[in-house]
Amino acid sequence: MARIEDFRAFVASYQEACKRGELEMASEETTRTWINQMLAVFGWDVRNTNHVLQEVPLEITERAALNEIGSTNTRPDYTLMNGRVRLFFLDAKKRTVNIKDDNSVAFQIRSYGWSIGASYSVVTNMDELAIYDCTAMPRHTDNADFARVVYMKTENYMDNFDRLNSFLGREETISNSHRVRFVGKDSIDKNFSKALSSVRLNLAQAIINGNHYKISIADINLWTQIILNRILFIRVCEARGLERDGLLKDFAATDFWTEFKRSSYIDFYEHYDGPMFARIRHIQDLIIDNAVFDDLLSYLYYPSPYCFDVIPLKSISDIYDLFLGYHLEYDDSGILENVLKSEFRKSNGAVTTPEHIVHNTIDSTVPSEYLQSLTNQQILDLKFLDPACGSGVFLVSIYDHLATQIESNIEERKDVLPHRYLYEKDGKKYLNLEGRKLIVNQCLHGVDINQECVEVAKLSLSLKIIDGFEPIDFNNAGLYGSQILHGVGVNIKCGNSLVEPDILERFSCISENLEELAATNVFDYKTAFYDIFSRGGFDYVIGNPPYVEVKNYNVALPCMSAYIKQRYGSSRNGKIDLAIPFIERGIELLNEHGSLGYIVQKRFFKTEYGKGIRKLLSERRLLRTVYDYVETDLFEDRITYVAIIVCDKSATNENTIKYTNSTNDECLEIAKETITETPWSFENHQTTALRVRLANELGTLGSVCKIKVGVQVLWDDAFHIVVDHTDEDYIYGSTALCENLQVEREACRVLLCNEHFVPLSVRGDTTYILFPYDVVDGNVLPILFSDYESRYPLAARYLRGNRTVIEENVQTVPDRFPTLERDENWHLFTRANNHNAVYKKLCIPMTTQNPQAAVVMQEDAYCDNANMFFVQIPEVTDDKLYAMAAIINSTPFAYFAKSIANPQQGGFYKFNKQFLDPVPFPRMEFTAFSEQMQQLAGVARHIEETNTAITTSISSASRLYPLLNNLWSEVDRLCCELYGLSDSEKEIIMLNPRTDHYYYE
Repeated sequence: MARIEDFRAFVASYQEACKRGELEMASEETTRTWINQMLAVFGWDVRNTNHVLQEVPLEITERAALNEIGSTNTRPDYTLMNGRVRLFFLDAKKRTVNIKDDNSVAFQIRSYGWSIGASYSVVTNMDELAIYDCTAMPRHTDNADFARVVYMKTENYMDNFDRLNSFLGREETISNSHRVRFVGKDSIDKNFSKALSSVRLNLAQAIINGNHYKISIADINLWTQIILNRILFIRVCEARGLERDGLLKDFAATDFWTEFKRSSYIDFYEHYDGPMFARIRHIQDLIIDNAVFDDLLSYLYYPSPYCFDVIPLKSISDIYDLFLGYHLEYDDSGILENVLKSEFRKSNGAVTTPEHIVHNTIDSTVPSEYLQSLTNQQILDLKFLDPACGSGVFLVSIYDHLATQIESNIEERKDVLPHRYLYEKDGKKYLNLEGRKLIVNQCLHGVDINQECVEVAKLSLSLKIIDGFEPIDFNNAGLYGSQILHGVGVNIKCGNSLVEPDILERFSCISENLEELAATNVFDYKTAFYDIFSRGGFDYVIGNPPYVEVKNYNVALPCMSAYIKQRYGSSRNGKIDLAIPFIERGIELLNEHGSLGYIVQKRFFKTEYGKGIRKLLSERRLLRTVYDYVETDLFEDRITYVAIIVCDKSATNENTIKYTNSTNDECLEIAKETITETPWSFENHQTTALRVRLANELGTLGSVCKIKVGVQVLWDDAFHIVVDHTDEDYIYGSTALCENLQVEREACRVLLCNEHFVPLSVRGDTTYILFPYDVVDGNVLPILFSDYESRYPLAARYLRGNRTVIEENVQTVPDRFPTLERDENWHLFTRANNHNAVYKKLCIPMTTQNPQAAVVMQEDAYCDNANMFFVQIPEVTDDKLYAMAAIINSTPFAYFAKSIANPQQGGFYKFNKQFLDPVPFPRMEFTAFSEQMQQLAGVARHIEETNTAITTSISSASRLYPLLNNLWSEVDRLCCELYGLSDSEKEIIMLNPRTDHYYYE
């Protein structure tokens, strides 16, 4: 209540001053005095730069000078901060300004807020106050009330205190307790990325039109990137005060391209140097029509909503991350177009890494307490690498961490660097230009396979050097000093972090395909970073490795795809993505005390393709930390399952892994011996420890049986028959292609699907498949169509009548093997999955809330490939089938299986082979078929009989439920004994009893 009373007193004081006439013709500075008091009421310390940054108002003469050169933007008066994070802007206006109706006032504050990605910003002259949603892209033609979520006058302040407090209260703002209802669809990164893509296409076309010689598409992509980078860099320099505001517009007033080329070659090269302004003869020789630059300049100056004096460097990186997801290509008709890169087509474009995830990854890898323990020289000796650096967002953030700690050391410990690296302001020492370059050039290293990404990373680091420009910082170099960015970017290399020169020996055929070799972009780390590897490697490898499946390169870069699977032991299981070999490669690039920190898709924690990397990390005891993000909406427009993993070369002697998730600050310490190549479940570490112990003591399900996939027909729509009824000779039903179908029964086989599945029940024959094969003594023999037609004329007539639509929709066997006669083989299945599985088996549905099993006594029944597995038991007996089914349906088995399975929506899990195989199973008892196993088989048979009775006698079914309940309890009791569980272990496991035992209730 104290705040509301303080605010009431403040409003009364302001209104009293107005009545006395003290505020007539009050200046903007007077308004700021009142705003300072108001912010203090709402919990902001205007003297603390971690709370509020104030822009010193420009003098009249200075504003006039800006107006003369066409600049109408000055920085907002207040930036409300949470430490280093900008939350929103507040702009002060004179009392004479009409905030309610002035379109330019609204456009200005919205532009500032939108440019930093703030959700809202505020403008006030104390008589009026307006709050604008800043998620909608501002347009100069918008009315003043567009995207305005709050407007009020002084007399309304107290009645709306709660609403004002939700926007202006410091605690409320930081906790994000208020959500703006109006949410625009236009973010700065997406919009500017689209604008750059359009400009790039036009620029590329102008290069082609103006230069009458053949230019490769690779050169066009690179040259347009370099030109755009340079122009954008100079515009930022203008906004930061390093170049005269409006310099690029002045170029356009005469001959833009000629003036810009000359300045790049002479002035900018001499002033900045750095790889970004390298003298590239081919670019200097280009002839480009100036008209193409008019569009670009329209995005860079007022009335454009892009405010380069406040746009954060991270936003520029995000813009480029999206932009670099596309490149220029010629279509089939020879027309140039922007095309999504092949590796991003499946995910529908690139996605940026949120800033808080970048910071958290770095903090997890390089703990602040460790960084604080180092001297400045020790910090400067650290070597960091991002092996897939993209636009450089991780490198820039690493710079921030290092620079902040160095300046803190200087202030707190007087650990002063040589004078040439510092400047002093208000009695405090800060890193000057040379000090910033020292960090970039000594500590930061990046590699990317894409040359355009390399250029953007250089741009990001160059912008970081000049970010937060202070004139006093440039006393030594002078505003137009010489080579102020000398060397920045030399440690950013273009190459393929995963492919070394030994690919030429492993796959010598690549030497004959120069185009593929160039695209593979072989990279030798030990040569490129010789000094670092002469002392063992990098101290830290940090980043966000790509999540592109290796198979995407099978066609364009087959040697690279094969090399990765051969070279990296972690990458030989299934459909791996590039993040897996990037983890293994990153560890290789560390020195003996180095650490790796990645934000990764955590699917590999449990999937089959992650088995190799799980084995590597667990056997070598490399894992130090896991930070698990429970949220799935961290990346815009994506559902993701991500975690930060930190691996230490020096952690091999540590006995525990630290695990934290994003919804619980508690740090769990998990014994390393419980983490193996089997699926990981950090959140249930006690369960994991028990599961691993029992698996070692008893064995696993995978050690006593084989879990196999079902049959995959040529096309479900044509070959799956939903049965209406049958007789001795025929099946009557329908397919997706035919509503009334009659076919020979011998032409078909029963198909077991995951529909209305009940544990330990007899499955009804509700679905059949057309099956053009004979199985004789375990041998599978295809039935050629002419033979099929003579044996099963009804089935053949149906297939022949739908042949055209079948061949239009799926690949047939003759499509895959053109040497086969099409008319005889077109109806066969392209994948022969376990067609010879004609024996008694268990069927296990894949997607369920608990693992389930039923005994299948019909030997020639098949399971559906889509969602039903089956179990083959060596030396099978009926009793063994029933005993195993009972165990799989038990609560203890479900407890362990769910701890490692992949969770799905609605409480379901995917119980794939890789999740069932590692589940503990009493192997010796089962093999010897002990008395308890015999009892279990008997109980399972009784359950099946009871389920049959329930389904055949609906009216009296409820009378059998108590019996069914007792039988399932007996299954759990016997299984707990077979597992050898203690009383406390049984108590924990039985806290979560299965619910699918009571399907009929």
